[in-house]
Amino acid sequence: MQLHPNFKEIPYWLDPPPLVKSYANKPLPAETEVLIIGSGYTGATAAIRLRQAGAQVTLIDSAQLGAAASARNGGMALTGLSEGLATAEKRLGKDTVRQLFRESVESVNTVERLVAEGGIDCDFHRCGRLETAFKPSHFESLKREQAHLQNEFNYESHIIPAAALKSEIGSGLYHGALLDPLGAALHPARYIAGLITMADNLGVDLHAEVTAETSAPQGTGFAVGTNRGTLIADAVIVATNGYTGPLVPWLQRRIVPTESLMIATEKLPEDLTKSLIPRGRMIYDTKIFLFYFRLSPDGRRLLFGGRPKSPRKTLRENAASMYRDMLTVYPQLKNIRIEHAWSGKLGFTLDRSPHIGRHNGLFYAAGYCGHGVAMATYLGEKLAAMVQDQDPATAFADLPFRAIPFYNGNPWFQPLVYFYFSMLDRIV
Repeated sequence: MQLHPNFKEIPYWLDPPPLVKSYANKPLPAETEVLIIGSGYTGATAAIRLRQAGAQVTLIDSAQLGAAASARNGGMALTGLSEGLATAEKRLGKDTVRQLFRESVESVNTVERLVAEGGIDCDFHRCGRLETAFKPSHFESLKREQAHLQNEFNYESHIIPAAALKSEIGSGLYHGALLDPLGAALHPARYIAGLITMADNLGVDLHAEVTAETSAPQGTGFAVGTNRGTLIADAVIVATNGYTGPLVPWLQRRIVPTESLMIATEKLPEDLTKSLIPRGRMIYDTKIFLFYFRLSPDGRRLLFGGRPKSPRKTLRENAASMYRDMLTVYPQLKNIRIEHAWSGKLGFTLDRSPHIGRHNGLFYAAGYCGHGVAMATYLGEKLAAMVQDQDPATAFADLPFRAIPFYNGNPWFQPLVYFYFSMLDRIV
């Protein structure tokens, strides 16, 4: 891997950070109507909608606001589910999956509405997303998926055969693709910064570097102990997703934190970037441990992501592996230097589906399984409705939410899972 002289182990999106106001070292209130734990898309959106409804809202985060996964992802607001539609239908039934899919489409619309409502400058645009077939058999699966979308969901998508793929991607690695025209791109750190600013302007009480350590029922609400003192809340929302810890063991046993890693190239010649992704799509492939990649909003860099090769390796070592993966897609970048490398945590569930609900009085939404930009925003709004005793009108609230067997928050099985699915990527 060739490193740029200004190489940084921080997200490209946070260089420079779009949110400059500090929310640390503020006195915590003794009590609040709604306490939200987590300042990502879920928590920020719930805070906005609750405050607009007149609730007193306090939001805390153990780190800087909006600096975790919501500022570290690929900036892809995507429709669809984490698993294939036909597979999901066998498990949940056609009617349920149709509703889940409709909500996935609405989740991207929700992002678009919030961006317009807040006047958020985050480069949101409907560029379309491209799912590329890693193997010929995968392309056959994509053709079946496209037919299923058309015939069963009345949803427009397009198959692109390998012979026509050059107009979409400057790589010979793939065997065709499925194009969803409604997929969108945005600058994720500017988006979450915009949501936090909206919440701040509405009067949400925002606090950084406050860690929730304990939670216990008190009266009709909860006493939440933090590193800065105890706070009494009528309602508590846990919006921590892949950063969910032992505060709520029931939820922790259902969410596996999974690292995702991205690298960003140095600024490239404009003709080179245009040849990589001529139409500026959001792209990911069909492997289990998939690659996902896009151009930066200014169109001058390639941002490339996937699963780190080993949790035992340093960020720089894993970035070197990601660089080699990038060259399998784009060998023409072999002399290009890397300027940024970073990682963040996704939240995965046993059924590869998001979940929302209430357990022992605590509200939660989590398990976005790589679709968090849009779905976390969408379910943040639904959480606000639930806290106000309104019908959230979401099928994600009705899904069985099972614990992961033999798991208590320590993902001891991840090396075995990685080896198994890596082998499947090679042979299936």
